[in-house]
Amino acid sequence: MTLRFRLLNVFSIDDDPFSGNPLCVFEDAGSLDPARMQAWARQFNLSESTFITAADLPAGEADVRIFTASYEMPFAGHPTLGTAHVVAELAAALGAQEGSGEVLDEVTLSMPAGRIPVRRIPGGWQLRANPAASRPLEVAPAEVAEVLGVGPGAVVVDGAHWVDAGVEQLLIELEDADAVAACTPEVRGLHERLAVPGREPQVYVWAWTGESTVTSRLFAASGSALEEDPATGSAAANLGSWFALTERRGLQVTISQGAQVARPSQLHLLIDDEGTVFVGGRVSEVGSGTVGQAGSRP
Repeated sequence: MTLRFRLLNVFSIDDDPFSGNPLCVFEDAGSLDPARMQAWARQFNLSESTFITAADLPAGEADVRIFTASYEMPFAGHPTLGTAHVVAELAAALGAQEGSGEVLDEVTLSMPAGRIPVRRIPGGWQLRANPAASRPLEVAPAEVAEVLGVGPGAVVVDGAHWVDAGVEQLLIELEDADAVAACTPEVRGLHERLAVPGREPQVYVWAWTGESTVTSRLFAASGSALEEDPATGSAAANLGSWFALTERRGLQVTISQGAQVARPSQLHLLIDDEGTVFVGGRVSEVGSGTVGQAGSRP
C-alpha cells in the first residue's frame, strides 16, 4: 500500500518559490490511525502536515486531521487553505474522469475545531473563521516586554489578549515594526509568564506598518525549544477576530510575516461589516509523490 502526498507553499509570494509556509497534504489517509499520522508528520518535519481521512469530492467536503511534528492541532490556517486546494484538485480530477469537468470554488473542511468553509480567490484560497472568544492577559506590559526581549515601552498598553477562533493564542501589539523585528523571547519566561498551565505557549507579536498593513511574528515554545512560524493563518484569524470584537470592522489588512526565518509570506485579512473574519492567501503546489506503507512501521 502507498500513500499519495502533495507539497505546497501557502501564503506564498508570486515569483518566489521559497516563500510562504510549507505544507504536506496526504490525499487518502482514512486507513491511518492517529499514531501513524503523527509518525508521518514527524517524518516530513514541516510546521504542519494534514491528512484527508474521508471526502465527498462532488460535494467539496472532507474530514481532515492536522499534525505538527509533535502533536495534533484542532485548527490551523495554512493547512486549511492548502488542504482545500488539494480537495478541489482531487474533485476536478474525478470530474474529468466522469466527463463533468466541474471546478470547485467552495470547499468545506471538518476538523476538531469545527466545520471551516473555504472559497477560491484569485491565486489562492480564503477561509471563514469561526466566532472567537477573548480574555485579557493579567501581566503588566513591562513584564511582557522583558520576556520578549524588547524595551519596556515596546508593548502597547492594553495590547495583550488571549484570542481563540479555533486555537487560543496570545496576541501582543507592539509599538512599531522595529520592536517586532527585535523580539528575542526567553523560553522559560514564555512558559512561566505567557502561557496557560499545561499548554505550550504560542505568542503572536504584531504592529501596524501603515493604515492597512501589519507585520507579525509567531513564537511557539515546545519544552526548551523555541520555534518561529513563517506564516500563521490561525493567528491572523485571531487578530481579525480581535478587531471585530473591538468594533473595528469593514477592514482589509495585509499581514507580512516570515522575513526573520527567510520565508517571506503575505496573509490577507478581511473583517466585513458584520464582523465575520476571512483569512486568505496564495497557494502554490511545488511537488507530489508517494510513500510506502508496507510493514508494521511507517
